[in-house]
Amino acid sequence: MTQVFFNNCQLIKSPVSNTPVVFQCDETFFNNYGIYNLISCEKNNIDVHIHFINPTQTFLDKINKLDTKIHLSYSKEYIDTDINFYKLKSYYFCSRYYITNYLFDHDLIQAAFITDADVIFNEKIKIPEDKKLGILYYPTHDNLWKQTGANISYVSKERKHFLEKVIHIYEQRLQDIDFDAITTEMSKLERSNLYALDQVCMSLALEEKFVDQYFINLTSIPNLISKNNTNKIWSLTGAGQKSNPTVHKALNDMFEPYLASQFANFR
Repeated sequence: MTQVFFNNCQLIKSPVSNTPVVFQCDETFFNNYGIYNLISCEKNNIDVHIHFINPTQTFLDKINKLDTKIHLSYSKEYIDTDINFYKLKSYYFCSRYYITNYLFDHDLIQAAFITDADVIFNEKIKIPEDKKLGILYYPTHDNLWKQTGANISYVSKERKHFLEKVIHIYEQRLQDIDFDAITTEMSKLERSNLYALDQVCMSLALEEKFVDQYFINLTSIPNLISKNNTNKIWSLTGAGQKSNPTVHKALNDMFEPYLASQFANFR
């Protein structure tokens, strides 16, 4: 029987901001990386909504007690993690689209910056008012996984149909892909096109006439994102950063005033 995802979402604290950053993570990933995303948003006055997968009540109590100047909202869901590793990973990649669409459906937000949990904001990102959808789009690549980047996307309520299309394609892929057949013997490219479905599904969705005058290719924003701390957004994905002690020291040094005060319980 196919695993059913996003069937018991609970909104704990509703958003106030019209355009929050939205990301998803479990408790462990938040403690290791998501906390830096949140603190960077606190530092740059960007409101945040976090969707937690399988959080403990102790962890949620700590989140609830956070004293932030930004508005922090959050939701939770509990899923069975005793399933195929790659199938589970695919949902960890895609659950952020479900929760953002949920927030749109309940008229709680007007737009969202949907991000990886492991990005660091060095400044606010400004999107032209006439643009309703923004994706990191690389159309010259000949495979779906590389045609889009999922580090950050911008979706307005006027383009929630894009999220619905991404979710629909994802659920089709859940039915069609034999996740048990994915192995480490495959090339990274072949494997990623089977389970890194956030990028795959966005690439397919963009083929449905979403690249129009209201679309902005986020790659056109100068110095938007890189795998170092020199651009508007620092992505911690790739380049061996997560295993690099220098990177962790740099993060702790950057955010020491916050980690020593209102975020001290997460050290």
